[in-house]
Amino acid sequence: MNNMATEIVKIPRTFQIRRDMSIVALLKEIREALSRDPACVQEWMKYSEDQRCPGWYLTVNDEDLYEVGFFDHDADPHYSNRVQYESAMDACAVFIKQEIERVRSHVMEDIQRHEETVERKRTLNRARNNQ
Repeated sequence: MNNMATEIVKIPRTFQIRRDMSIVALLKEIREALSRDPACVQEWMKYSEDQRCPGWYLTVNDEDLYEVGFFDHDADPHYSNRVQYESAMDACAVFIKQEIERVRSHVMEDIQRHEETVERKRTLNRARNNQ
């Protein structure tokens, strides 16, 4: 797992070194990787089904199309940004991209909250020291 995290954090460096690759190219590579190992699509669908919090989902809908959308039980309507795909690979690549972005935004929010807490503590300490 540590090796996977290392590879993820190096993505910007990879883009900088490999000037020929864009985020769009990365999505294409994700789709190609999925086509080489189609079982991964089912694993991502299972991952989506196992989520217990608001977020992106990947499923087969009543029309037998692959659907990617956002689900939030507390919102009205519960489902939004729904897009249907005939291709499991295309839908899965979009889901992976959306899920990575969702996780990234949560991590950034956590970092910002932490930095705000640290700054409040520093301000309180300065105020105490000045009394």
